[in-house]
Amino acid sequence: MDSGYNFESFAETAEYHRVNKKIIANWISLMTKAGVKRIGRILDVATGIGTMVQLFLHELPDDLGRPDVLCLDKSKGALKVANRKLKTMVNSFNTIHSPVQSMEVLNDRFSIVLWGNGIHNLSGSDQREAVIRIGKALEPGGWFFFNSAFYKESRPKDTMSFYRYQVKCAVKILRDKGVSRERNNSRAEAAEYRSKQYYSNLVQKAGLRLQDMEEVSAPLYRRAWEYISGFRNYARGALHGYPVGEAQQALTSAVAPALEKYGEKDEEGNLYIPRRWLTIAARLGD
Repeated sequence: MDSGYNFESFAETAEYHRVNKKIIANWISLMTKAGVKRIGRILDVATGIGTMVQLFLHELPDDLGRPDVLCLDKSKGALKVANRKLKTMVNSFNTIHSPVQSMEVLNDRFSIVLWGNGIHNLSGSDQREAVIRIGKALEPGGWFFFNSAFYKESRPKDTMSFYRYQVKCAVKILRDKGVSRERNNSRAEAAEYRSKQYYSNLVQKAGLRLQDMEEVSAPLYRRAWEYISGFRNYARGALHGYPVGEAQQALTSAVAPALEKYGEKDEEGNLYIPRRWLTIAARLGD
């Protein structure tokens, strides 16, 4: 199971690539419509193995230039993989081993800061600190793009039966194994889903101008749900009070029966549950 930040398996699914390709295309369209002619430097925070910035670079029109890229992550191993994937795609490539909420603001500013599907993992105070630092890292007129599939409105109402049944199955698995719930165990703050309005306010309170906020729906299939169910914060929220490692395993095992009971079928008969992505574009004033 992951350590709480190791989302590479989910990020490599076809669903993740499809929805983020669509989101990134919209971000690039926003920039070009705003008159952006060239991109100098990109900072990709919580980069993992570089999937998000790699997708961004693939979608970036040639006439916007070949940017310099700096990837920031708390995992040295992930940064090594990102280096191998990205260094031939950019003008220059560097990495910083650091959490985003404690990153040092560099003298050279960035045209773009990307943060793919990770902001929800931080506490409220760490989110505020991270976005303030990101704002300071942007050049005048620079763009901050981020998204999340883990926010208050991410679950359409007609999919809630899937989540409830998954939890029901997972609890049965835990009870059959003799795993009990600790009643006094407090829920982790980072496991709480925050609203669209919260994230809109977050960027504006940091001195950035909100340019766009949208929701994009995407079908997620069994493997993606199994990866999500193995996330530490997901397990903490869904099975509050149970030992996290045991909860992760039980929720992963409960995906198949929940999909079988409540999943929708695509044209090929494959079962899925839709989930929404929140996507936000903000900009630093000139």
